[in-house]
Amino acid sequence: MPHPVIALVLSMTSTLGAAPSTGLSVRYEPAGSPQAEQARELLKDSDVLKTRIRLPEPVKVVARDCDSPTATWDRAEREITICYSLVDKVRRTMEGISETEEADAKVAATRTDGALAALFHHELGHALTTLNGMSDSDPQADEFAALTLPVDAPGSVVPAAEARHLLAAGHAGIDHLSGMAESATFACLLYGADPTRYDRIARGGWIPAERVPTCVNDYNRVKSAIGSKAVKVTI
Repeated sequence: MPHPVIALVLSMTSTLGAAPSTGLSVRYEPAGSPQAEQARELLKDSDVLKTRIRLPEPVKVVARDCDSPTATWDRAEREITICYSLVDKVRRTMEGISETEEADAKVAATRTDGALAALFHHELGHALTTLNGMSDSDPQADEFAALTLPVDAPGSVVPAAEARHLLAAGHAGIDHLSGMAESATFACLLYGADPTRYDRIARGGWIPAERVPTCVNDYNRVKSAIGSKAVKVTI
């Protein structure tokens, strides 16, 4: 039965309307080194730190220098933190994988943006979980991410699934993007959201072949279980 207080609302405006208020604000703090500044610019240019999902309470997203490469959600402060060192680690890892495959810079950049989108939506998943009074966990955050990413940024869905698979397979140890089982479950849910549009996820081998037929049911089960049986759209 859907959780009674959850309402994931996607608001779209007409050409004459003002941009909808989602309750999300984003701040990029100054970088303390050239390497951090490069990560700051990459994150800004990727444009992944945004959502059209209406949040139960205002949430701040802060990109900043940190002592370690992490991304976190602070319920007390209602704040998502994305560390420049984590962005840099994602970039360097994706570029290394792409060079090994002899893929070009555009492929590496697309994969990097996909990984950053997956990271942000994972943290957004933590926010949605706790703000709606549910028990927080990484699997729960991933499930929310699998619901919000196709709604928010459908063009990032396939790159996000691919990037997470590559990072997990390479044992990169990147915060919230590790673990082959977790990667496969995330990819399965994304594929299940729209198997026709996201068929490359199945063709890419990022989901075990025996799981592919179950992904639509898995996605619908998750969608129902956490209360987003219908994402409301207003024009």
